Amino acid sequence: MLGLFSFICNMWKTSQLLDDVQISMQMRPLTYTRSLSELWVGISTIEAKWKSWESTFSPDTYILGSALPSEDLVQQILQMPSDSALYWKNQWIAYRASSPQKEHRQIKYLTVQPAFIQYPEELLEANSRALETEIKPNTSNQNAFAERGNTLINPTNCFIDPSASLTGSILDASHGPIHIGKNVILQIGTYIQGPAAILQDSITNLGAIIRPFTTIGPGCKVGGEISASIFFPYSNKSHEGFIGNSIIGSFCNLGALTTCSNVRNDLKSVHLYNYATNNQRDTGRKSFGILLGDYVTTGIHTKFNTGTVVGNHCNISGMQFLPKFIPSLTWGEYPNFTPYRTDRAAANATAWIHAKKQEIPENLHSSIEQIWKEEANDRN
Repeated sequence: MLGLFSFICNMWKTSQLLDDVQISMQMRPLTYTRSLSELWVGISTIEAKWKSWESTFSPDTYILGSALPSEDLVQQILQMPSDSALYWKNQWIAYRASSPQKEHRQIKYLTVQPAFIQYPEELLEANSRALETEIKPNTSNQNAFAERGNTLINPTNCFIDPSASLTGSILDASHGPIHIGKNVILQIGTYIQGPAAILQDSITNLGAIIRPFTTIGPGCKVGGEISASIFFPYSNKSHEGFIGNSIIGSFCNLGALTTCSNVRNDLKSVHLYNYATNNQRDTGRKSFGILLGDYVTTGIHTKFNTGTVVGNHCNISGMQFLPKFIPSLTWGEYPNFTPYRTDRAAANATAWIHAKKQEIPENLHSSIEQIWKEEANDRN
């Protein structure tokens, strides 16, 4: 694991969310630059979902960073005695100790499986559930929306922030809630089917189609067709092309007509590259498109096959289907891929961070160098 990223998320004075080394490896490339608790699910990060309980836990309580809070799990955690741990099968979920520990002596096994993320496809499933439960509709001025050419189907199932701008859009919340966040702009012809969320400062392009179970994170710009996917903050897919059952990291830019397959032609289950084993893993799911790390840019007409994994800091394109695993720091048009020079990767990342008006991480260059070393064998 990368030594430059802390495994402990010190979110609270009274509780701590911790990474699990094995799960973090399985969730790469997303966890190269973020802790498990910083993964996006529904309309927020996992970390944000625990905040309402931050004052209830004792200072010696540690919780798995990919665990999702529920009333039952919170009660189980509160009932833990000192120096004890809660497990689901072989996986620790929470424990109490004077400091973070790898081994636990007094273990209680949960009889009901808690919600926690172990693999990328589980993030999509958790996102689908969260969108249906987390969106809280608000009262909106229907006349004002109609005057701007909008159509809201089942508007009582919508949350629309007063600062959002909607023009000539259709929001169909008849089968699930829709969340339109602060300062969001929906351009003419946008069609959204719930459950779905467009989060703060994001923009839809003309004619965008957002299908159910999709979260568009803060600061994104999206167009074309997107279905059952998560876009992490500050990524773009501005033009035509289909992205389905996919996870797109931060500061990505998908060129016009970039498209992925999300179902195999033979309807067999999708396999994904697993960083923990350096092998393909059977997800047991029929649908999964692409998993992109952070700072991935694609050229026009790029085509991804079902179950493709792309690492961080890649600048790639290809008129034919790309390989199903593309290591971090890959550059060029397939099949003529070459290693992406770390200085150029850093310059490209810096340009996109500036374009989104965000601050450059202090460890950007050292992070790229470390990723380069860790995936050296994969590029050979």
